Amino acid sequence: MDSSAQSFANIVIFHPAAIGDAVLATPVAATLRLNYPGAKITYWSHSSLRPLLLGLCPSIDEFVDFHKELGFFALRKQLLALQPDLFIDLSNSMRGEFLTSFTKIRALHYDKSDSNSPNQQHAVGNFMETIRPISPQTPDRLFPTLYPDAIAERLVPELVAAHNMVYGSLIGLVPGVGHLRPHRGWIFDGWVYLVRHILDHHKHIPVMIGGPEDFELAQRINMEAGSRCINLCGQLQLDETAAILKCCDVVVSGDTGPAHIAVAVGTPVIGLYGPTYPARSGPYGNFDQILDQNQACQCIGQKYCQLTGPGQPGECMGKIMLPEVLEKIRQAIGPESTNGSQPDALETPPGVLFEPEVMREMEEYMRSQIPVESDEA
Repeated sequence: MDSSAQSFANIVIFHPAAIGDAVLATPVAATLRLNYPGAKITYWSHSSLRPLLLGLCPSIDEFVDFHKELGFFALRKQLLALQPDLFIDLSNSMRGEFLTSFTKIRALHYDKSDSNSPNQQHAVGNFMETIRPISPQTPDRLFPTLYPDAIAERLVPELVAAHNMVYGSLIGLVPGVGHLRPHRGWIFDGWVYLVRHILDHHKHIPVMIGGPEDFELAQRINMEAGSRCINLCGQLQLDETAAILKCCDVVVSGDTGPAHIAVAVGTPVIGLYGPTYPARSGPYGNFDQILDQNQACQCIGQKYCQLTGPGQPGECMGKIMLPEVLEKIRQAIGPESTNGSQPDALETPPGVLFEPEVMREMEEYMRSQIPVESDEA
């Protein structure tokens, strides 16, 4: 029988992964659902991902918790108990390769493309290649794949009210990138001046999103901005994070999980990139909104920056200029101002812009964004 004509009734997707990779792979489940509408699709992954994948992805029918402490034979026994006729291994691991050995289960294994090339395939396309042999149909759009609308309707007004703010439009900011790869983050002062500009010139509430390890950073930014933001870092479950991101008009983020969740719920993302390739891990479908300093990065693809201190943003990330970010935001939400006033001349943001020539260019840029009033009545 031709593989494209084969039918499957019980599909298991094996993917114990980090949040970002798990979300980038959700089009796999959606594509399998399109091609095999009557199949049961079970996701086998970390328990922390259950609210996000089972709760918000309609293509997934069941979720099985992955326990990394279990040995190979215990995991194999767990797989056989699920009785799949198709096993999709997205783990890129020897364990996934051998789980179906000496069984009659049809298995397809993810082959990760080289991640050290600027012309590499995006992770989403790489995941989709895994199921191409048995998926003659592909969705017209790969995203959105997660639908947190019901949670958002309840949660967002509650959170805004809890912070003594009037409910309105939101801008999502993801200032942290976790503790493992701090060089992927934008510099502290960049976030501070960005938040101040949003608060002074847009009718939006900045909402800071991230994990528990990002709370302190977000709190420092908030304090520098007069404590006028909502800091939700480490305060939400993953499905709640998706709900908040769904309600944002735009999200500004480095290469980290919440950026990919935003894509998965259909929110535009402004990506801040330097040490990693947007071609591989950029916010899918938002490539024209990426600010990329790859060419300025001397440590591209490495786990740590060799030019800055431990725990600091990469040297190249400091070359992402505030006016560039503001212009991307303007493109996404428009130039509306809270009071119709002109933006004040920008102070020198320490660590962002020092040179007087750059400051003059920046001020000229800001003035160019001010609409010229017509003399006509």
